[in-house]
Amino acid sequence: MLKIGFARPPRDSVMKRSWSALGLTLVLVASACAADEEPVESQAAAPAPERAASSVAPSASAPASTQAPKQEPLPFKDWKWEGAVGPVVSLAPDYSGSSTRKVSWTPGYYLRYGRLTASNTGGFVTRRNNDDIFQGLALDLKRDDALRFNVALRIDNGRKSSDARGLEGIEDVRRTLRARFSATLQAAPAWKVVSGLNVDVLRRGGGNLLDVGLSNDRPWSESTTWSMATAVTAADATYMRSWYGVTPVDSAVSGKPAYAPGAGLRDVSVASGWRTEIGRDWIVLWGGSVGRLLGPAARSPLTTSVGQWRAYVGLAWRF
Repeated sequence: MLKIGFARPPRDSVMKRSWSALGLTLVLVASACAADEEPVESQAAAPAPERAASSVAPSASAPASTQAPKQEPLPFKDWKWEGAVGPVVSLAPDYSGSSTRKVSWTPGYYLRYGRLTASNTGGFVTRRNNDDIFQGLALDLKRDDALRFNVALRIDNGRKSSDARGLEGIEDVRRTLRARFSATLQAAPAWKVVSGLNVDVLRRGGGNLLDVGLSNDRPWSESTTWSMATAVTAADATYMRSWYGVTPVDSAVSGKPAYAPGAGLRDVSVASGWRTEIGRDWIVLWGGSVGRLLGPAARSPLTTSVGQWRAYVGLAWRF
């Protein structure tokens, strides 16, 4: 009887083939997984810059279209040099309270650098600045469309009796340094209210002053601006005695009666002026004021005229 069958392979051979098949299967699975994961890696890596660009670009470009244009700085923030220089000729009383007058001229100047200004006269406005000019070295502490605070230092030359007719034998008023603290309120587009405190910093007998005024500026023509202002000024006793008082020694020398005034109103005044532009670099200014001494100043033996008036004309080159 013929027997047909299959030879059973050795146990070791079967195990080897099983491990080989298992290894081949793992290799194929790993290759398949690697093939499936490679596009994912490329998608995670390659588009990343695109996504970053798309996420950053709008934030960088959006403000360019939505952000408001940068505003021009206010005059006192425009830190650039500018100014004006030129002569000013004036006709004024020999001294406050005098009935005689004299003609004098001043080499006027006005310099500005940002909030800082230096000037020895008024009216020398520059191309970028049309604000009121405070004499001396001034600094704008605060400035907006409605309110302005300013402090200024200037030298008060006092008064020499030998330089004024009618003051022979009267003691001189000493030179001193003054500080003026002012506040300006823009009450309307063309109207301003100004108040200032003027202090003798060195305490040399100059005393203190307080003034309140109202001013108006308006165009007279395309090239000419007209301004009008009125003000009232009060002074303390120290100021009044220095400028309008007569000491017993002064009385003995000058023959005028002794007089020791107290604090009170000094004067009230109205001023008007014109400023004409000549091209871009030149301006001509002229005007005058009329005032009246009040209170202790009007009653002084040194006062020979309570009515006071002044006139001026000037030419300035602006830069």
